[in-house]
Amino acid sequence: MISAHSAASPETNDERTRRLKRISTMAVWLKWLLTGMAAICVACGLLVIFVLILPSFVQLEAEDTIDIGEVSRGLMTIGLGQRMLIALFLTACIWAVVMLLWKLRQIFAQFGRLDFFSSRTLSFIVETGWWLLALGLLDFVADPIGTFILTYDLPEGQRTITFAVEAGQILFLVFGPLTLLFGWVMREAALAYEENQQFV
Repeated sequence: MISAHSAASPETNDERTRRLKRISTMAVWLKWLLTGMAAICVACGLLVIFVLILPSFVQLEAEDTIDIGEVSRGLMTIGLGQRMLIALFLTACIWAVVMLLWKLRQIFAQFGRLDFFSSRTLSFIVETGWWLLALGLLDFVADPIGTFILTYDLPEGQRTITFAVEAGQILFLVFGPLTLLFGWVMREAALAYEENQQFV
């Protein structure tokens, strides 16, 4: 019996090593994929903000519009102040998306190092939950704030504030707190384990 157990152990260890290597490889690929996605978001966001603030530098047609919610207006008919406010709110939304992607990148970077349950890894999960929640809230108020800014210069009877609830908003607002709670619980467990290890 002892010899059979000893013979099985190396095979089990080899299987575990292969599994960990597969996890590490996939985590590294996802880390770089998220890095690329964050860079694309920043580049596209800067381009859109540039067009919003300085549309005269781009050859826009008269019919080119900006659409927020159910409101559509010609970009060249909107004042600079309104465009800057829209660009400012858009910057906050892009920042939330980029930070969410970056926190996910940090989690996968930890997984790539096979660091699954350290307090540092779990802190990244907590921060991911905060950014999921922030993105959900920003998405929730995007239409009301955007349409208010977009129609602010119109006569009082033509000003519009639209409001919509979508599945994506609900998912962000649900998974944000769930991720936060999971991260808090696991981080406390990791901290307690690390403290106990110091006394051993």
